[in-house]
Amino acid sequence: MNKFLKFFTNVSIVIFLVTLLLVYAFLPDPFGILFDKNGVSVQAISKGTFFYSSLFVFVIVQIIFILFKKGSETKFNIQRPFLFTWFQGFHLSVNLFIITNLIFIGFANNAVNYTYGSIQLLVYIGPLIVILWLVMLPVFMILKKS
Repeated sequence: MNKFLKFFTNVSIVIFLVTLLLVYAFLPDPFGILFDKNGVSVQAISKGTFFYSSLFVFVIVQIIFILFKKGSETKFNIQRPFLFTWFQGFHLSVNLFIITNLIFIGFANNAVNYTYGSIQLLVYIGPLIVILWLVMLPVFMILKKS
């Protein structure tokens, strides 16, 4: 299971990079990040700032997960291997959360007018995946005790 989750975590990193490049390519420059009641952009940033900020946040998140896994890998694998598996899956779910947010930002600011009904599912998928995985920790712990 760990190898499966590690593989898909690495795939999610590649998917993030491809998604970031595609979103960057199709964003107008500058694009709105804060809107008033009428949908008029109140605050905007350049797409270069967005690209490097997104990349920076993603790299910091990956470094935090990698450092935590390296620091506790032997402890988790010896005492509670299911905890290491859960944490690897949590890493994957956070990556998927970031990817879905990136896709939503790309759709919301694209030159093609999408209706929010067609992309509103993206708003819910990322947090739902993270919440479901957080709920799985107590379930794993209860199942391992019995």
